[in-house]
Amino acid sequence: MRILVAALFILTFQLTIPTRAEARGLPIVYGTQDTLDLIETTGIEGPDGKPMALCHFSSKYHLFYLGFWRTSHGYALATNGCDSETYYDIPESELKEAQSRGLISADLPAKPKMTLNQIASGFGGLALIALGVLFLLMKFAGGARRKSARKAEMGEMPKVATQIVDAMCHAAISDGSLDDSEVATIAEIAKQMTGEALPKERIRAIVAKASPKPTENEFKAFGAGLGPEEKELVLKAVFAVIAADGQIIESEHAFFIKTAQALMVDADTVRRIVEDVRDDR
Repeated sequence: MRILVAALFILTFQLTIPTRAEARGLPIVYGTQDTLDLIETTGIEGPDGKPMALCHFSSKYHLFYLGFWRTSHGYALATNGCDSETYYDIPESELKEAQSRGLISADLPAKPKMTLNQIASGFGGLALIALGVLFLLMKFAGGARRKSARKAEMGEMPKVATQIVDAMCHAAISDGSLDDSEVATIAEIAKQMTGEALPKERIRAIVAKASPKPTENEFKAFGAGLGPEEKELVLKAVFAVIAADGQIIESEHAFFIKTAQALMVDADTVRRIVEDVRDDR
């Protein structure tokens, strides 16, 4: 009986036109790719007279070769240990019949399960996106905590003064270190604005919580909600700090230019601010 059933399966596949596994989409950029993964060698002979392989047929959706989704299509039969470009569909009823006749392992589930390798290759892109989003959320949360801690150190300052002190404290470490002359300049300008002294130890505490490399949004926050004259005060204070030690290095110059751009201060005004600070020294 086993020989007869095997012969019937052979006749079925000889009379059936195999389906071709395909890759669709725009190469490299995006697309889908059909894959055949070996599960076991069956007792069913193929058109070439050799035992056919039972495969897990699935499709991977990718973007720049990174898999973002994998869909299982069920079992399929193929030659050459599933290393084939064509396959034969095997309906669930025929699968059960083959299992009952001992041509396919009886303990296989009705639908194939994805292996860890299939999951990793099929959903790796989603995992990378999730990690990227998590990183950005953690970075945003960390920035928000540092900003809150800086404001707490500043105390009850007016909004303009708070933003100017924040900008100055960021400017002070734009060269990678904090100089005593920079701390003294921040303290002097803060007192001119508020009428109260800002202790140097608190200035150092604020600087310690400043971002070493401010983002574009952090630069814009220095002037958020301020008018043109107030933005000029921010920029003037920043320049006074970076010039406090008598030299301006490239990283400090870059910080000053990014601040001017974020505050949308025009070139003529920037030149005037630089001249005013130099004249005041």
